[in-house]
Amino acid sequence: MPNKKIHDKWSAKMELTSEVSNLVNHLSDFPDQSPEFIAFCEQDGVELLLQLLKVREFKLIMKIPKYLQIEFLRRKGSEYVKAWYLHYVLDYIKMAPALTPEDVINRTEAKFGTCVELETVKDFVQANAEEILQDCR
Repeated sequence: MPNKKIHDKWSAKMELTSEVSNLVNHLSDFPDQSPEFIAFCEQDGVELLLQLLKVREFKLIMKIPKYLQIEFLRRKGSEYVKAWYLHYVLDYIKMAPALTPEDVINRTEAKFGTCVELETVKDFVQANAEEILQDCR
C-alpha cells in the first residue's frame, strides 16, 4: 500500500481536507482502532449485517467490512466517501501492478457499484493516471 505521504498528497490534490483524509486513512488501514467506527458497528452494524445476510449472496457477504466502512462514512458526508474510494483505489493500484488505473477503477465499480463519489474519483484518477502510477509503483 502507498505510504501516508502518497495518500495525503492525492487527497490534497483532490481538495479533500486533512481532517477528512486523516480519518479515512486511519479507518481504512486500522478499522479496529477507530472508536467511532466500532461504536457505529455496535449500534447500527448489526442491522446492516442482518439485512445482507438475509440475501444469502456470497459476493455481498464478502463485502461486509468495506460496506460497513462506506455506510459509516456516508453518514459523515460525501467528502468522506470520496476520500475512502480514493484511498481504496490508490491501495489497489499499488497492490496490482499489472493493472492499469482504468482496470482498477472498473474492478472497483464492479465490486461496489457506482455512485457519485466513485465517479468523481474515477475522473480524478483518470486525469492524473500517469503521476499516480509513478507514486504508487
